[in-house]
Amino acid sequence: MNPNSKPNSAISTVTATDQTTMVECGNCNAKDATIIHHVRLRGIYRRLCTSCVLRLHPTLFCPYCFSFYETTPPPPSKRITCSNCASFTHSHCSPPPPSSTPFLCPPCSSPNFSFFTHSAQKVIDQQMAVTLLCAARIASASMAKAVVVARAEAERRGREAALCRKRAKEALEHLTFLFNNNNHNNINNTNNKFKKKDSVAQVSPLTNGGVVNDNVSDNLKHDASVTKCPGGQLLTICIVHSSMPQAALRDA
Repeated sequence: MNPNSKPNSAISTVTATDQTTMVECGNCNAKDATIIHHVRLRGIYRRLCTSCVLRLHPTLFCPYCFSFYETTPPPPSKRITCSNCASFTHSHCSPPPPSSTPFLCPPCSSPNFSFFTHSAQKVIDQQMAVTLLCAARIASASMAKAVVVARAEAERRGREAALCRKRAKEALEHLTFLFNNNNHNNINNTNNKFKKKDSVAQVSPLTNGGVVNDNVSDNLKHDASVTKCPGGQLLTICIVHSSMPQAALRDA
């Protein structure tokens, strides 16, 4: 090649390297697709070739000039709608259709139509570059919407996680309150039982030869009545108060 020669400005070519990894299209299963676009179609992330991106988004571009409709399609007065796929074609791009037949866009009018032709030399000419650029812009807009959806979903899940964390904390606090309250009630019940036992009237027979034990008599605050029993022994009936130690009763 002559280094002084100038490249043709009308046609620009890009040659792919032999080491390019072949990736299969997720729609047509074409294994020779060297260029794969990531798109989000109907809520599903897919990897599509250039032709499938354009076929699955017919309302986003003109099938003649491959102009991408970023916001809205052309007004009805400046467009022609395909009767098959509902794609929008510029009025100045399409040839005048016969009045007796409905309008069909190029992909619908030709069964063998292909947006992007794969050549053995892996060369992309100007027309293919325009087609590729249109598909890339469609994929970019699709993934931009996917980012917005993913961010909204992440924020929603974050709010749900915060709410679940708050509910779990409240449940633990309520469980701790019930546990402490139950322990407090058990302690009060135990103390009440001991108080009732101490206040119950007890009868202690003293058969110590009719003599009241000095240790017992010193700690007793009672009204006593002594009755003579057969055999000469005395039976002393004592009303025991809570101030009497339990050890004194055992000694008696």
